Amino acid sequence: MIKLFKLQKAVLVLILGVLSYISYRILDANEVTWARYLQMLAGVLVMVGALWMLYPILFAKKDNDGNAEIITDPTVEVSIDEEEKKPVTE
Repeated sequence: MIKLFKLQKAVLVLILGVLSYISYRILDANEVTWARYLQMLAGVLVMVGALWMLYPILFAKKDNDGNAEIITDPTVEVSIDEEEKKPVTE
């Protein structure tokens, strides 16, 4: 199961990295001496966000077909083998 909330946190960290890089570019154009620290912060945030985005995908629970399940609502409980318990009627 891929938890959507963890992916949302990773996207938020990536967005913060991009925003700090944009602020670095603005401050660097104005020749501010401490602007390079924002560049370092942007790099760290982008790396952490990318790794954080991979974590739930790599460690997701897979079904018998090898497909990972994405849970979009963290408040809803999903049984593990709900589809396999129901008999097929056609």
